[in-house]
Amino acid sequence: MRYIPDPDAIPWREAFREVLGDLPGNAANLAGLRYREGLSQAEFGKAIGIDQSNISKMESGKRAIGVNVAKRIGATFNIDYRLFL
Repeated sequence: MRYIPDPDAIPWREAFREVLGDLPGNAANLAGLRYREGLSQAEFGKAIGIDQSNISKMESGKRAIGVNVAKRIGATFNIDYRLFL
């Protein structure tokens, strides 16, 4: 069966703009993963070996998520690291 998009559908980013603001997708992915795992920023940072303040900056889009950090996230949580780049 072929997928036919609904012409009246609202793109997901538009639907969640009130919650996400103008956050880049990688920042939203990071916050979503942390929420899914039920971890505080401090706990998440400890799991991947970085400081809580850096987690906060990455989730707010104020700091880029580097390749090495993305790979640690991917390895720790068994997820494709490219979601965070």
